[in-house]
Amino acid sequence: MKIKKILNNNVVIARDDDDKEVVVMSLGLGFTKKAGDIFRREDAQKIFVLSDDAKGQYKQLMRDVDPLSTEIAENIITYAADEQKLDFGDLIHITLTDHIDGMLKRLDKGVNLTNQLTLEISRVHHREFDAGLYGLKLIEEKTGYKPIRDEAAFIALHFVNNMRGVPQHDEHTNSVIKFINDVISVVEEFFHIELVEDTMSYYRFVLHLKYLVKRICGDGVYNDDPTLYESISKAYPASAKCVDKIVNVIKLKYHKDVSTEEKAYLTIYVEKLTRESNEIK
Repeated sequence: MKIKKILNNNVVIARDDDDKEVVVMSLGLGFTKKAGDIFRREDAQKIFVLSDDAKGQYKQLMRDVDPLSTEIAENIITYAADEQKLDFGDLIHITLTDHIDGMLKRLDKGVNLTNQLTLEISRVHHREFDAGLYGLKLIEEKTGYKPIRDEAAFIALHFVNNMRGVPQHDEHTNSVIKFINDVISVVEEFFHIELVEDTMSYYRFVLHLKYLVKRICGDGVYNDDPTLYESISKAYPASAKCVDKIVNVIKLKYHKDVSTEEKAYLTIYVEKLTRESNEIK
């Protein structure tokens, strides 16, 4: 196999024997080799193919994340596929790696996220939740951090939301697009900026909004502990005010409530999104 591009110390883009572009993971491969070098297929720990739509996002992500996050995420993905027989799309390589990287940064500061749906997720999506538990065990082995059980539910949701064969009706797709556009319009109007779409933070934000639609359109309304939101809103007051406006739009246009926990996550995403947009300018 021939290396086309080094993404980080452990991940490279390569050409296989059939001249197909593949992603190759092997510890230290990107550190010991350079573009144009040849290596044996047997030396690769993992090989997978990304769609054209996912390649650009994955390459950008690899510039930003800790190689350890990639290693952990790919081990979880392998376990989910081999042991739990889950069938998911290639976006899982992006979404889960990004999530694990953010999770490790949080855990380094002693911050665990709670999830009001952990019990339901463990019951309804037990295979995905088992993969999440495997991920927590792996994180503890690799880092010494001890994530709480709720963190497994967040990992599980990445598999749930990336499953193959789940039909998306046009009406639902259009509703999601409208929802995302409404929220983005609020952010741009509040901060008087035009968001840069070709960024990782924009991609993360849109992805989070897709998940948010699914959660708030469920039957239950969850009365969670507002402590997390109070802490986040103090750290990012402007983004928190923007989120208040977003929540009002969701209430008025979609007749849905947004929990304080969801408001906390939204505030974090808005802060990252607007900060990166301003840095680019």
